[in-house]
Amino acid sequence: MWELEQQVEELVNNYIKESGAVCVGARDVGLDYRCGMVYVSPEEDFIAVSGKPGSINYYGGFEYIDSDYITTIGHMTFYSGETSRVQECIEYYIENTENKNNNQEEEGAVS
Repeated sequence: MWELEQQVEELVNNYIKESGAVCVGARDVGLDYRCGMVYVSPEEDFIAVSGKPGSINYYGGFEYIDSDYITTIGHMTFYSGETSRVQECIEYYIENTENKNNNQEEEGAVS
């Protein structure tokens, strides 16, 4: 059984890498910092957390997401961007990442 668990964990970790997911602090997706670290993938339209999702459920309002849009595989829990709560977080991340990149480009042009 242990080997199966290891294979599942490896598959999940590979999927996270291949999905273009980025590990960021909860504030980077517009959530309370107490939610901890999350993986966000605008390309694959999900937010994921490693381990028990208690903090993101409680402090992030994810406990209201219908179970049809939540998938737990191995140590990761995935929340689908098909729900408004997750979509808001993904959009927040995209907007703030673009703004941060634009600000850095402007600072570079001024120097």
